[in-house]
Amino acid sequence: MKVMSAKDAKNSFGTFLDTAQREPVVVTKRDRPVGVLLCADDFSAMEEFVDSMRETVKQGVMTGLREAKSGEGAELTESYVMDLQSKLQERLNANKNR
Repeated sequence: MKVMSAKDAKNSFGTFLDTAQREPVVVTKRDRPVGVLLCADDFSAMEEFVDSMRETVKQGVMTGLREAKSGEGAELTESYVMDLQSKLQERLNANKNR
């Protein structure tokens, strides 16, 4: 991920925007990250992913409550979290290849 100071982003705004089309750009101020600029397609993909995850989590909670009442149970594992990260990366890559 590219890192650019707020001053450089301001002074080279065109370059800043061009770079963000290729990869996210972390903006720093006094050597501390203060923001990230990413292309609109990546942002849309992230929004879609968040919306789908919201529904997945909601369904998971409802299932978990039902299972808890019936004495069954499931554990949130590291492999499940890794799978979610993988799905997000796939969506981001698919949007870049459009």
